[in-house]
Amino acid sequence: MNQILGKPKSKCWQRGDSPGAPVPPPSPRYSLASTRAHRHRSSVAKLTHHPLHKPSEMSRHVCLAAAALMAMLCLAEAQRRLALPDPRSCANRVRHSTYRDARGVLHSYFFSWEHAPTRNLEVDWLDARNICRRHCMDAVSLETPQENEFIKQRIARGNVRFIWTSGRKCNFAGCDRPDLQPPNVNGWFWSGSGAKIGPTTQRNTGDWSYTGGYGQAQPDNREAAQGNDESCLSILNNFYNDGIKWHDVACHHVKPFVCEDSDELLNFVRSRNPALRL
Repeated sequence: MNQILGKPKSKCWQRGDSPGAPVPPPSPRYSLASTRAHRHRSSVAKLTHHPLHKPSEMSRHVCLAAAALMAMLCLAEAQRRLALPDPRSCANRVRHSTYRDARGVLHSYFFSWEHAPTRNLEVDWLDARNICRRHCMDAVSLETPQENEFIKQRIARGNVRFIWTSGRKCNFAGCDRPDLQPPNVNGWFWSGSGAKIGPTTQRNTGDWSYTGGYGQAQPDNREAAQGNDESCLSILNNFYNDGIKWHDVACHHVKPFVCEDSDELLNFVRSRNPALRL
C-alpha cells in the first residue's frame, strides 16, 4: 500500500486530531489492531516465560521467533498511527481535479476510483487518511456546501457506492470538553482540517441522511450494539434510497476514498525541502 501513489517512508506522527484544540490530544490507535497486538503479546509472553521452560537450543529458537513476532506486531501497531508525508510522493502526487471553494481556498483532489492502481482499492478509514497523508493530502474535509456538492457530483459520475471522508467523532482521550458533549451531537469534526462540524441536531449544518439501516436519521451509531462505535463519516450513494448523503460508519469498514490537499502537510514538507516543487 505504501507504494500505491509513490514511495513514502515508514515514519509516523503521534499527534492527535481533537477539533479546535491548539495542542490536540494523542490520536487514538485503531482498537482492533491494539487488541490483536495485545493478544499476541500475551501469547508470546506465555510462550517465553513459562515456569517450566528450560534453556535449550530449541528455546533459543523459540525466543528468536517470539522476538521477531513481537517486532512485527510493534511495527503493525505503529503503522496504525498517522503517517508523515514523504517529500518525493508529495511532489509527484496525482491530482485529478482542483476546486476553489466559496472562501477562495484552492485545493487539488484525488479520487481513488479514477486512478488505475487504486481503482478497486477499498481500505479502512485510517488507511485512507494515511495513503493521502503520505502525499501531502488528507481525506477530504467538506467544509462548505459547495465543496460537498462538488464531491457528490464526482461520486455520482463515477457511480461509486460509498467513500471515506476525514469526518470523525471525538470519542477518545481529550474529548471530554463540555462543548463536545454529547459526542454524537457536538463531537463531529473534520480531522483533515480540524474544523468542527455543526451540531447534528441542526440539519442545515451538514448533509446527514434522514434514514439508515434502522430507518433513523443519521448519525444513529447503529453498530454500537455490536460493540462498534460508528465514529467515522462516510458518504453513501443512495444506499438506503436516500440520495448521496452523510452517514456515520464504524471506522474498520473498507471503502474507496477522496484525498484533498493538506495545507498543513504541504507547509511542513515545504519548510524542510525549500527547493522541492510541490
